[in-house]
Amino acid sequence: MLKKRWIIGDRDCALENHLSKELSIAPLVSRILINRGIKDVTSGREFLQVSSASLLDPFLLNDMEKAVEFLIKAIHERRRILIYGDYDVDGVTASALYLEFFRKHGADADLHIPDRIIEGYSLNEAAVQMARSRGIEIILTADCGTSSIAPVRLAQSLGMDVIVTDHHEPPKELPDAFALINPNRQDSTYPYKGLTGVGVAFKLIQALSITMSGPDGSSRLNSSNRSIGLNGLNCLNDLNGLDSYLDLVALGTIADVAPLTGENRFFVKEGLALLTKEKRAGIAALKEVAGIAGGDVTGGTVGFILAPRINAAGRLSKAEVAVRLLTTSDYQEARAIAGYLNQTNQERQRIESRIRDEVRDKIFRELDMEREKVIVMASREWHQGVIGIVASKIVDEFYRPCILISLQEDGSGKGSARSIPRFNIYQGLEACSDLLDKFGGHKYAAGLTIKGTNIPLLCERLSAVITERLEKEDLIPQIIMDAEIDLEEINFPLLKEMTLLPPYGMANPEPVIVSKRLRTTESKIVGKDHLKIRLRKGGACLDSIGFSMGSAYNEIIKSGREIDVAYTPELNFWNGTYGVQLKLKDLRPSGLYL
Repeated sequence: MLKKRWIIGDRDCALENHLSKELSIAPLVSRILINRGIKDVTSGREFLQVSSASLLDPFLLNDMEKAVEFLIKAIHERRRILIYGDYDVDGVTASALYLEFFRKHGADADLHIPDRIIEGYSLNEAAVQMARSRGIEIILTADCGTSSIAPVRLAQSLGMDVIVTDHHEPPKELPDAFALINPNRQDSTYPYKGLTGVGVAFKLIQALSITMSGPDGSSRLNSSNRSIGLNGLNCLNDLNGLDSYLDLVALGTIADVAPLTGENRFFVKEGLALLTKEKRAGIAALKEVAGIAGGDVTGGTVGFILAPRINAAGRLSKAEVAVRLLTTSDYQEARAIAGYLNQTNQERQRIESRIRDEVRDKIFRELDMEREKVIVMASREWHQGVIGIVASKIVDEFYRPCILISLQEDGSGKGSARSIPRFNIYQGLEACSDLLDKFGGHKYAAGLTIKGTNIPLLCERLSAVITERLEKEDLIPQIIMDAEIDLEEINFPLLKEMTLLPPYGMANPEPVIVSKRLRTTESKIVGKDHLKIRLRKGGACLDSIGFSMGSAYNEIIKSGREIDVAYTPELNFWNGTYGVQLKLKDLRPSGLYL
């Protein structure tokens, strides 16, 4: 196991007790809220009582008003609209949302998602020419386009209007689109920056819905009426049917590892409920082929089971088939597509496993990980559609920013970059932009194209940037503990109260508790390298499971010493009853400092 630093933050007992009393929650739950940056009663109540009241006025986004008025007119005039999406889950769900909404309102809407290998990321000039040949008059991007300066210019010159909806980090120069809706624009005053591509798409259809339900059905509500309407969004019924799209928003938001705060928290909590209910034929079919039909859908279900199957289409095949899965009402068609995506995902896993083994072998043979600040590797044998997943797993294992590059026949390379929490990989690539032909992305993930001869220079430069911006401790993984408590304090009432805290994810991680000087009464390896142990202290004795922690069995457990354990307590439903289980995060012999 990768050695980690254990960190417990300072404790504000007065604030903890205040929130506990005012919100009627256990002190431990209030401590967890404080650790998530929630330090007043109003914020705490909003966090615990998730509702559509957290939704912001969509017209606060730059260019929203002009985009809405333009699109409503285009729908009425039956102008041809091309929805141009990205090939990942965020782009696929945003595209599905747009396609379903616009067709429902009588728009002449078509779809194009670029081929990852042939066309690459975002709007491209060949696709613009294709759109013109098909009689397209308006291009509406979904989760892309913020950096597409030349393609947007070409589209405008050919008589097509472009509306960009995106969330990726913007370059200094923006494309001259008719409208560019992105909460991360430098000139944006939108209060929440964590929206994904599908989140931005939802804000656009929210604005369209508000406007189309206004007095004349075609012009924006005046500010006073609009304010009243948004302040009244206290239940899903107030969304005028838009709640039916929240399963798509949840899928894209979780898959893109967006912060589960603010609007995203509402989107995901309500969306997970819809995914559980299987209202969409494609979701029901996908859950069936994945072997989880009828089961509750959590963030983990999306991240590890549903999203990889949806993503497989864009990685190895055509992402448009995944959009069809999410928009069809024909269950037989959905079942056939889901089966195809399941098979494609299995092929993706085989390719991924091979590449990961090759990368790990090169790391062990060629690199001194005590000294290396970044992992940059390239090969002609690595599939361009899979290297991003492998890079993520390499970051998890070695805790270094990682760029894997698929070399092309012409000597160029197409790469995927992933990073650790303390290093913004987009800003890192920005500092090396003179070495790159193209790049784009955000803090944790980015894509790039580069000449093969520049790859060693990129590694050298990026290593220098990391050395300049990070301390040595930043390259050691850490576990942030929410609290240290005795094992006896973990009980059913406490865990029932903690069910108010999900959905978990970025910016709202699972709570991590540490308990010290525990004894193990039973221990064994189960499944694929999972550690199952029974922990005891005093009168408390609880089961625990550590996924992929089998190495700790020989390193720590067999010694028979007392151990300190970092874990997430959870309710485990098994054989019709609930029980308390600890999900292990890390463990070590007792007596070591945090």
